[in-house]
Amino acid sequence: MYDNNKMQPNNAGSNENDQSHLTEQLATRLVQGIRDDASKFVVKPIKACIAVAGGGSNAAASIASTPGASSLLLESIVTYDRRSYAEFVSQNIIAPNANEDDGGWWMDLENNADNNGQSSSSSSTNSNESSTFQFCSTQASILLSRSALHRSLQLTPSFQGKSLHCIGVACTSFLVGKLLPPPDKGEGDVGGRNGRKSRAYIACSTLREGTLVWEVELDDNKCSEVEGSSTTGRRLRSQEESVVSNLILLLMMRYREQQLDKPLDRIGGDDFNRLLSQILDRDGDAIAEKRIGHLANDSVDINNGEGGGKSAALGASQIINGGANVVAVLPVPSESNEKEQEQPLKASRMETLFSDNNIPFPRDVLVVPGSFNPPHRGHVALANAAVSALRRLRKKDLEEENNGNDAIISSRPYSRYSSLSTVSSASASSSSSILKNLWDTVDQQSDEQYDPTVLYEMSVTNADKPPLDPSEVERRVNVFTSLPSSEMPKDWAVILTNAPLFSQKTSILDDLISDNGDGSFGSENQGSGRKMSFVLGTDTMVRIINPKYYGNSRENMLAALVDMKEKGVHFIVGGRLEQGSENRSRFVNGEEEVKSLPLSVQEMFTLLTEEEFRLDISSTELRKRMEHE
Repeated sequence: MYDNNKMQPNNAGSNENDQSHLTEQLATRLVQGIRDDASKFVVKPIKACIAVAGGGSNAAASIASTPGASSLLLESIVTYDRRSYAEFVSQNIIAPNANEDDGGWWMDLENNADNNGQSSSSSSTNSNESSTFQFCSTQASILLSRSALHRSLQLTPSFQGKSLHCIGVACTSFLVGKLLPPPDKGEGDVGGRNGRKSRAYIACSTLREGTLVWEVELDDNKCSEVEGSSTTGRRLRSQEESVVSNLILLLMMRYREQQLDKPLDRIGGDDFNRLLSQILDRDGDAIAEKRIGHLANDSVDINNGEGGGKSAALGASQIINGGANVVAVLPVPSESNEKEQEQPLKASRMETLFSDNNIPFPRDVLVVPGSFNPPHRGHVALANAAVSALRRLRKKDLEEENNGNDAIISSRPYSRYSSLSTVSSASASSSSSILKNLWDTVDQQSDEQYDPTVLYEMSVTNADKPPLDPSEVERRVNVFTSLPSSEMPKDWAVILTNAPLFSQKTSILDDLISDNGDGSFGSENQGSGRKMSFVLGTDTMVRIINPKYYGNSRENMLAALVDMKEKGVHFIVGGRLEQGSENRSRFVNGEEEVKSLPLSVQEMFTLLTEEEFRLDISSTELRKRMEHE
């Protein structure tokens, strides 16, 4: 495919041309999943933000110039000035608590602080210098890649996209390659660069796999020769830029093609290492690899996925043992080609990936609570009806806001539109109107492309019974993979909780779903105050508003509902047929019961009509059928 000998340089000019040609090949393969022989192969979807401090900016430019780049690239930024780097990191980095699942990467980051990830040859022996932050270091690249990951999470609306597809890629570098001398001067030490090594630290971070870092040193020998080539002399600065850019592309390609288990071996015979040898084609080039966070603990096998992640049983045990209040279990799709990725994917397994604050909850999420014994098409149909209902609610929210006055517009947080505090009130009003129109356009397009997130919530613990056995939890969760993928919501997952009571569910989720939103879909609905909508059947809804469960006190019941409303709780209720007198049935959805509540509380309920949802499936009847099969 790629001829290693063909790519060897004969002179400085050809080397630069060859690296540029390789840049184009790598970008095409990364974006389009196309090899040099025009064959396609399996790639995982990714949503990338790229941040570069120093060299390597050509990587993002080459991706952007490749057809299909919008399916992969969300944002790229060059933080060339140190203040730019500091502000980008400070605005986007999220440091986890030490006791959280993902806290390992931060502790590893602090452990790197002693030498800032530099090689011993380049570390300072002066104590004052060693305490100075090194902008070209492993530590700096990790900070930048985690910040880029957070930007990717902000820009990705779907829960599955945030959890499985978002990546942050970063490079910090110090390139001191040879500069071309002025025309009137010969070769020499232009800029005092001889004897100084060019270094690059390239990092790729994801929520699921952690952070992978490449530590690179480029050949600094002005007399270096490549075997079989007449090339001598140190690389030009522009050539080093191409090398670093190609390494960024290769690392992203390695992740997308699920080859992170491959060892770095420039003389290896596989396709990946042949590409690596074409990029690092000097004897003095060196590369080392570090794995931070999940990868370091081998908690996820990203290569083949056969039992690589944590099972739902392990997630349930984590809750039962007091290690978490909420655990997210996501459907991991089977491998598919690029064309199939546009269709609903069949989940091949369910993996426990995150817990508590590590879960990238979107705002305005749908929560479908249940025992799911077993999950069935009725649960799915109710969830899909709730998706349509929430779409209507969001549209209504927007219409009400657009029909309001300037005070309503200006009540939206300026953090959404940018700060207008430094301009006059007249200019601020005009600017906020323009920016509101901008965001309304973006939100409308997102609404058309992305459905609200559906989380099927199962409490592992019970109020008056022992907790569910973890193996039973896993059995129930795995049934979700047998449901028709074409009927499942577009964006769904299962969450296991330590919350048998609704008051506990709302309190736990209120703590985990951000008040301000994180740029995910739903943050535009802050005016509604809605953070989570519970999707219920009529019988469950009637129990929630029954004073019997509040010490036979209507006042206590209303106070509890008001407290839920203040936490952003909404209810979407599906009806059922009720058998009446003389064998006549009627459709009930709790309308009579809700009408008995104060108007301010009635607003918390959206009751689905019989046309919008009615599917008479009994979990008890399904279990009886399963027992007889």
